[in-house]
Amino acid sequence: MIIPAAIGLFITPLYLFYDSYPLVAGAFIVQGVFLGAIYGQNPSYLSERFPTEVRATASGFCYHQGAIWAGFTAPVLAYFAAGQPLGFAVPMLVSTSAAALVFVVTLLFSPETRGKELVPELTLVEKPAAA
Repeated sequence: MIIPAAIGLFITPLYLFYDSYPLVAGAFIVQGVFLGAIYGQNPSYLSERFPTEVRATASGFCYHQGAIWAGFTAPVLAYFAAGQPLGFAVPMLVSTSAAALVFVVTLLFSPETRGKELVPELTLVEKPAAA
């Protein structure tokens, strides 16, 4: 997941600051392939982060935070683009690059689960059997 995000991070300026239509179209395709691939891996990544008892709820909650917060993208970009001579180019570059960079840093600091047995961390206290 780090490699697609890092590649997408470097592709972003190619479609924001150049006037060549083939370059812009090619950069969109490459960014779509690499940054779009992240979302296919999110469910498996999130399912490794939570104990069994809350895995579905916690994964769904975290996954849908992206949809909730993405609703703020258009008004925020429009607000910042209004004062820019290049319009949406600079705010889109900053927001896309910052999001990809935060994603890469988060993955670098998250715990490795390869080879670990994923067991429930929440345990219930068993009551002694009635005599």
